[in-house]
Amino acid sequence: MTEPAGLFVLLFAAPALIFAVVFAAIALKAPRGGAVLCGMLLASVAPLLFGVDRVGFLRGAGPWLGASVVIAAVGLVVALVGLAPQTRKPAATPKDN
Repeated sequence: MTEPAGLFVLLFAAPALIFAVVFAAIALKAPRGGAVLCGMLLASVAPLLFGVDRVGFLRGAGPWLGASVVIAAVGLVVALVGLAPQTRKPAATPKDN
């Protein structure tokens, strides 16, 4: 790996992966906040992933950024499932004898 690509991975790709894991974990406990965080991460990292190919850092940073996009997308789906309204059965009423 060349020196600028290694620095790019250290400064951008590794933190993006760490943030994706943390935001996906937040989406499990707090779906609304996790959806916002995962969506913002996707909005910032996905364009970066496509721009990395133009400067030649795709070999070093591509797997890191790709994994962060996948994890953030999974976190977004988990959060959206958690936000879906859940149907509940009506409470059982005791029978009078």
